[in-house]
Amino acid sequence: MRPLRSRYYHKLILFAVCLITLPVAAVGGFSYYRSSDTIQEKVNGSSLQLLMLTRQQVEQILVTADNALTQLASSSTLSKALNNDVSALNRSDNVQLINDLREGMGRIKLHDSGTGEVKFVQLRYAWSLSTTYGFVKYDPEEQDWRDAVSLKKGAYWTIGEQAISYIKPLPAVSLDPSAVVILNIPYADISRYLAPRQEMGMPFVYDRDFHMIHNQLPLADEQLPDLTGYAEQIENTGLQQGLIPVRVNGESYNIIFTKSDYNGGWTYASFISVREMTKEAEAIKWFTLAVCLLVAAAGVALSLPGSRSIYVPVRRLYDQVIVAPGRGKPADVKDEFEEIGEKVRHILLSEKRLNSELEHQRKQLNDFLMLKLFLGEARPKEIEDKLEANAAQWADMNVVVVVIDTWEGTRYGESDRNLLLYAASNIVSDLVMPEHRLLAPIVSDQSILFLVGSAFGSREAHGQFLDGITGNIQQMIKAYLKLQASIGISRTFHSLSGAGRAYKEALNALDYRIKLGYESVLYMEDVSLSRHVVPEYPEMLKNELVDAIKLYDRERAGGLLRQFSAEVFSNPMSNREYRMMMIVLLADLLKLLREFGELPQTFFGEEKSLFDQVFELRTPDEMIQWFNERLIVPAIGLLEEMKATQHRSISSELIRMVQEEYDTNLTLEECASRLHYHPDYVRHVFRREAGMPFGEYLALHRLSVAKSWLAETSMKISEIAERLQYTNSQNFIRYFRKMEGMTPGQYRNAQYDADRL
Repeated sequence: MRPLRSRYYHKLILFAVCLITLPVAAVGGFSYYRSSDTIQEKVNGSSLQLLMLTRQQVEQILVTADNALTQLASSSTLSKALNNDVSALNRSDNVQLINDLREGMGRIKLHDSGTGEVKFVQLRYAWSLSTTYGFVKYDPEEQDWRDAVSLKKGAYWTIGEQAISYIKPLPAVSLDPSAVVILNIPYADISRYLAPRQEMGMPFVYDRDFHMIHNQLPLADEQLPDLTGYAEQIENTGLQQGLIPVRVNGESYNIIFTKSDYNGGWTYASFISVREMTKEAEAIKWFTLAVCLLVAAAGVALSLPGSRSIYVPVRRLYDQVIVAPGRGKPADVKDEFEEIGEKVRHILLSEKRLNSELEHQRKQLNDFLMLKLFLGEARPKEIEDKLEANAAQWADMNVVVVVIDTWEGTRYGESDRNLLLYAASNIVSDLVMPEHRLLAPIVSDQSILFLVGSAFGSREAHGQFLDGITGNIQQMIKAYLKLQASIGISRTFHSLSGAGRAYKEALNALDYRIKLGYESVLYMEDVSLSRHVVPEYPEMLKNELVDAIKLYDRERAGGLLRQFSAEVFSNPMSNREYRMMMIVLLADLLKLLREFGELPQTFFGEEKSLFDQVFELRTPDEMIQWFNERLIVPAIGLLEEMKATQHRSISSELIRMVQEEYDTNLTLEECASRLHYHPDYVRHVFRREAGMPFGEYLALHRLSVAKSWLAETSMKISEIAERLQYTNSQNFIRYFRKMEGMTPGQYRNAQYDADRL
């Protein structure tokens, strides 16, 4: 054996390795991703706490400045400065007031920070006092500080280009403040709280107008304007604090933010690098990968001997089932179980095919034996050995033949015959229990035949049994196949040796559908005649039918045909006698057609085929329909065509005589005599075909000739009248004037003048 070249052996090893390594890889991967998420959550949470601490520290500075300015605003010195003009420095009280105000402003000390610049601006008297620049008189037209005060009502903080400013109008409750105190805190005092830290990231602050304070950000100088876009993303969240993921220069960051309600809605935010946060998770990833590789190596080492021990029995089975004995060389690069499965499927299919063929042959043998029984060719030994045991318990037996009445008017065609017969055979098999029939029904080209029996021992009970199964068969075939079926039943017999005679009786019983019609159940005992009746041919109805055909009366001919059929089938006769009556009618109708000329073979077909078709008709309705469609209606049409042809011939011949002999004493009687027809018949035919009487047509033709002679010749009018058989020229002139509205001479002159023009 060469397991290293076996596909199944490789599958075993791969399965063992995967069984060991996949759970470890799944647990390691889950641990990595879970730890990474946990670390990020904890870092984000701690960063948010640090950011909130930074906010508190910055706001503590702002609150301290706010309290200091409030204390200054409540001092008596500032109250005097609000109401007095100290711009006159030559007065000692003004100088003293300025020094006291400067001293008060200089005492303002920010918490844990240096002193910021404090500036007092007297808006009413246009002077200012600053801890940096001292006393300054400015132009009253300058509106910078008034504009700053008017931007917002009350004290507010604002972020400038170099410092944070706190602007407090005085008095605080006045709608038109007379002064303003401004405290400027340099960025240097604030930025130490915004220095980047590993736990906190890179913080920044912005107000509602997106003015920014920051120390160091992951943005280049040319990218700093994009910081407003990140601030807008924060505002779009609508949250007081939270996190949004962003990408900066191809690297992932989380922006942690928290909002403040103290100083007009400032937002404190920080960029946290995701890569820095997940550094610790990377160690877990590499550790997991190393463990998976180690476990995979151990799995391969352990799976080789285990897989081989499992593979050996499979290979032995493969060698015994697939490899031919004595060859000694197994197939390579194959999945042994697949080939064994294919071999087993092949064996099962062969067995199934063999069983099917045996079953089919057994059924064919049974059908062949039943056919021999029905045809009377079965030997007594065959009947005794194979069939007698099945019918031994029956007291009464009958042969039953089921036929489909017609395919016309159904959704099926002749091509569906075999399939529908087998379907009907299955219906029979389902309705007639095996204990009441001998073997399976036999399907022939036209019918289904089977032998039924019962052990009732009563003629009445057996008859009810036959009525029940035949009625159910007809009903089911009509319900499921939408077809009409008739059933022929033989006389009752008591031994299988009588099956041959019974089969012929069942077929003969079906012939009586010619009298009873479709969907009939025909018992041979009921349809056989007890006495012979001499058939009488209805000669009078036949003659009336012939007369109706001669008169082209289709409706009357159809009614007489139905009367003829009803007269024939009202008498109790044999099937053969019924058919002979209809054959005689066919012969009489063909004789009628020969009286009018040669029988058109292409229209009716060969006479022999017509007689054969009559013998194939099964019911009176079929015969009436066949005679009407194949014989009577075409015969009337043929006779009408012959009559029309004859009329056209007579009319054409009369017109020819008029055109050739118009200058003779031509009469209708003379023309009829030449054509060997009666003058009245010729007169009627010509008037119907030409649309006018013969005399009028002759006069119009002579008038046409006279007009031609007047226009083209110099013949005298009297000569023209004489040649056209008028008794005198006056009669000709009067007729010409009546038809043309002018005399012949006027007509000639008019034609002459027209030619000259």
